[in-house]
Amino acid sequence: MRHRIHSHADGHAVVPQSLWQEIVDAVAYISVKPTKGAASRLRDEFLEAIKVAGWSGEASVSKDSKMTITSSKQEVGLCMQTGNMGRMYADLLKLQTMHLNNAIKAAILVVPSRPIAKLLGDNIANTDRLERELEIFRDAYSVPTLVFSLE
Repeated sequence: MRHRIHSHADGHAVVPQSLWQEIVDAVAYISVKPTKGAASRLRDEFLEAIKVAGWSGEASVSKDSKMTITSSKQEVGLCMQTGNMGRMYADLLKLQTMHLNNAIKAAILVVPSRPIAKLLGDNIANTDRLERELEIFRDAYSVPTLVFSLE
């Protein structure tokens, strides 16, 4: 699958280049055709690829919580969102909390582009909306972040 990268709050300067490449490789590994109902298979292929690259399984937001993000590595939190648009905001809150608690220095979000999201289903998170709203919430979400758009 192809991708496009958007940098928020200097994410391009904070996320190590080696981690960028691992995400690029994981996105390229995805062979699932984006169709209605394929989101979980798409996610599984991506998770399989990052696991091989040494990314963790789910990472706790805090020691006293059962809330998790998709993965982490080298103080970078990763969330892949292929579900409902409303879940995207939960991911942003989790990453911001981890950043404020010094658990992560930066974040990576992997989200479908709007055309891919439409193929996957209704009201699926998409980077068009995410990138627009990151600008609106710049003061509330200050984590240096790279957004990988699945194209």
